[in-house]
Amino acid sequence: MIAILTTKTTHHIFFENQIFKKYKDIINIYETTFIKPKFKIETIFEKKRENFEKKTCFQNKKLNFKGKSYAVKNINDNIIFKILKKHNIKYLIVFGTRKIKKEIVTRYKSKIFNLHGGNPEEFRGLDSHYWSIYHNNFNLYSCLHKLSYKLDDGNIVFLKKIKLQKNMKIHQLRFKNTLYCIQMVLRLIYLIKNNKTIPSIKQKNESRYYSFMPKTIKDIVEKKFNLVLKNY
Repeated sequence: MIAILTTKTTHHIFFENQIFKKYKDIINIYETTFIKPKFKIETIFEKKRENFEKKTCFQNKKLNFKGKSYAVKNINDNIIFKILKKHNIKYLIVFGTRKIKKEIVTRYKSKIFNLHGGNPEEFRGLDSHYWSIYHNNFNLYSCLHKLSYKLDDGNIVFLKKIKLQKNMKIHQLRFKNTLYCIQMVLRLIYLIKNNKTIPSIKQKNESRYYSFMPKTIKDIVEKKFNLVLKNY
């Protein structure tokens, strides 16, 4: 059995449902609270992103997880161990939660994986795609790596370059990344279920950790992205 640890956002629900279409023996555990910085981070393009994803993923219908789901306030709450034991969970896949506590990482060792929106050898932490664009690096990646207690430091399983398209808008980027995440996780589960070797490439470069991107910088990033993609 495999558990996905995530949140109940539009792209995460879409992700889980796509995995569930192929593999019914997964459960979903999502946290209901979020860490927020003291400064403003919300932008207009993120509102456009939400509307775009609801329309693209669910045709504006009600959003619900299709698989067996559990809501927890914090993904590190002790109740999670009861849930994992109840379903005899052998593997964990993390997508978009807060940092996983050491006790969980230690218990699952090489059987816990994380989805990261970026190349962890270049950008670690939060808003990695946006920080990459801010630094004029338009080589954007989706990554699946083994999860270690040090953020985004585990061995890389899959690293996929995101194919950008002319006139693409920044509010469409997260959906693009989610599609790559679906592909990588479907491949991972296939390897697990067929007892095949899972790729594991040690990271050679320890990149800088980035935190929440402020709204003022996100506004700059939006202009950069839309301008470059207009002439892509």
